[in-house]
Amino acid sequence: MEFLIRSIKQSRTIYLLIFLIMMALLAMFGNSFGVLFVIANISVLLLILVLFKKAKISRNRNFKVVSQIIVAMYSVFLISFVIIESFIILEAKASKKVDAKNIDFVIILGAGLHGDIPSKTLETRLEAGKQFLLNNKNLPVIVSGGQGEGETISEAKAMGKYLTNKGIAENRIYYESESTTTYENLKFSKQIIKQLGVTEPTVLIVTNDYHIVRAKMIGKELGLESYGLGGKSPMLVRINYFIREYFGIVKTIVNQYL
Repeated sequence: MEFLIRSIKQSRTIYLLIFLIMMALLAMFGNSFGVLFVIANISVLLLILVLFKKAKISRNRNFKVVSQIIVAMYSVFLISFVIIESFIILEAKASKKVDAKNIDFVIILGAGLHGDIPSKTLETRLEAGKQFLLNNKNLPVIVSGGQGEGETISEAKAMGKYLTNKGIAENRIYYESESTTTYENLKFSKQIIKQLGVTEPTVLIVTNDYHIVRAKMIGKELGLESYGLGGKSPMLVRINYFIREYFGIVKTIVNQYL
């Protein structure tokens, strides 16, 4: 009996410590996707631990069955998470070795403005695209992005202005100013390419490193042969978005195949 009481007290101390750690994470980093992801995983592991303990103490078969089901589901999630994150990282590394000889058009995807100023996320895309375009002066580029809430001009117009200020000739730039999603970015950009007389283009999609896999998946769905070039985000932003992108890719897979 004393051992059982001591064990319960120790468990309560551990749970309290874990709870304080989770609150500290929220206090330091806010309720970002990455922090919520970590907290959710800790909560699931604690739930599994509690169910196994209850099953052991009470010898109730229902607790054991439920805990085994949760463990199986969580294991599938972890395996899929590792596989998809590995693809994201590999694509980000591969994007540094794009051969311009294979490319017909560059497409830079929009990512939000502050008024008419590119957001930090969009700026990293523009910088990556700018450097590639300066190194390959024969390639045309489509800047793709409509006007959203809080934006005084279309993302495409702001992107074109940014590129021309960085030395990209205006006659190389084509504007797609209607899209609001990655799917629309690529769909409407493909329509522009078709209007220019190229029916089976190979494109370079310029986005953030964590977004390349999903962008290429959508490109494939639309019949675009595509490569990816990723703008590098700050470390904390990268971690957050690399995690979030897992769910975006799963959603894309479900939409495409189910």
